[in-house]
Amino acid sequence: MQINSYAKINLGLHVLNAREDGFHNIATIFQELNFCDQITIKESQKMSFDTNVDWLDRTNNTCIKAVKILQNHYSGLPNFKIFLQKNIPTNAGLGGGSSNGTATLKAINQLCGLNIQEKEMKKFAEKISADSTFFVNGGLQGGEQKGEKLYPIKYSAIDAYILLVMPNIKVQTSDAFMFIKKYLVKGKTDIKLSQMLEEFKLNKLSSELFYNDFEMYVFKTHPEIGRIKLEILDLGAKYASLSGSGSTVFGIFSDKQKAQKAQSFFSPHYSTIIANPKI
Repeated sequence: MQINSYAKINLGLHVLNAREDGFHNIATIFQELNFCDQITIKESQKMSFDTNVDWLDRTNNTCIKAVKILQNHYSGLPNFKIFLQKNIPTNAGLGGGSSNGTATLKAINQLCGLNIQEKEMKKFAEKISADSTFFVNGGLQGGEQKGEKLYPIKYSAIDAYILLVMPNIKVQTSDAFMFIKKYLVKGKTDIKLSQMLEEFKLNKLSSELFYNDFEMYVFKTHPEIGRIKLEILDLGAKYASLSGSGSTVFGIFSDKQKAQKAQSFFSPHYSTIIANPKI
C-alpha cells in the first residue's frame, strides 16, 4: 500500500521554560500542508528500507523506528519492505521525518488490521518525536508542552496559498535550542497558547504573538534566510515566518497570482512550492 506523509508549518512558535526531562515547553499553532512524501509499504520476510535520497540513513530513520515501536508492542508482527519517496527536505522545519514516522504507524495499523485507537496511536507517535503526535490527526491544531499536547482548531483564518521557499541549508534543532536557552530569561516566556488562539480566531497573524523564536538564531547564523523572509513580505505576503527551527521560510498569500509571482522570483535560486492548507 501507499500512504502520503504530509508537511507542516508553524504559525508562531514560542520556546518557553525548560522542563525536567531536558526539553522545553512551547506554544505554537501547527498547520498541515498538502505537500508530502510518499511511503510504499508491504509485508516482507526481512526488514528493508530504501529511499530516493542519499542523505537518509537506511537503518536508522523514523520509518524504521515506527516499525520497531509496533513490533515491540505487538508480538508476531511481520517485517516490512518500505520505500520512501522524499520530497520534503531534511532539517527544514517542515516536520518531514516526524510525519514519515507517524505515516508508517498508520500504514501498518491499516495493513495489519491492528485497530489502534487514537489515544494509543498518539502514545506510539510521541515515542518517535514531539512533532509526530501532531500528524496523527494533522489539519490545524494548537500545540503546547513539547508540542504533543494538542488542541484541534475548527475555524481557519489561513488563506489558500502558502509559498514555501526552501534554501539548501540544514539547521540542526539541537543547535538552535542551545542558542535560544541563553536568551530565554530576556524574552517573553509568559506567552500562552490561549492568547495565540484568540488572536488567530480574529485573523490577527500580524500581532506580536505570531513570530518564531528560532528566527533569532537562524537569521543570525544564516542572514540569507532572514533576507528571504523580508523579500516574501515585500512581494505581497500577508504573513511570513520561519517554520519550526528552519530553514524553510513560508509566506501566506490571499491572491494566487501574487503567490505565483513571488515563486517565480525565488525559484531560480531556491527550491519552492505553493502549497495549500490541509484541513
